[in-house]
Amino acid sequence: MKILLSLALVALVVQGKNPDASDMSAAIVPGGVAVYGMLTNPTMYDAYVQSGTSDAGKVELREGGKATSNITIPSYGSVELKSDGPFVLVSELKGQPKAGDTINLKLMTDGGVAIAIAAVIK
Repeated sequence: MKILLSLALVALVVQGKNPDASDMSAAIVPGGVAVYGMLTNPTMYDAYVQSGTSDAGKVELREGGKATSNITIPSYGSVELKSDGPFVLVSELKGQPKAGDTINLKLMTDGGVAIAIAAVIK
């Protein structure tokens, strides 16, 4: 048992990578600003985005237009945030965004990893 636990800890240390975001963009939609792009998970365990924060407004996780409790990023895989799938909605905006503005947010996973996102509104 101790050997298995040691191997698991070594694997985590060697891996040393966390889920991240790429190719992020945003669009003004009814109810706020939708954030799209790619979330990638280089780890051996699924990661679950469970919440988010933004100075721009309230962060909501959405799936096909409806609220969801989490977005799964599969192990050694990725999930595309898109309008007809999972995406992030920033609602209750504190200002009036326009094309060219950047929306900054932080998504939190079940493992406590913060994924920083800067998405330019198109």
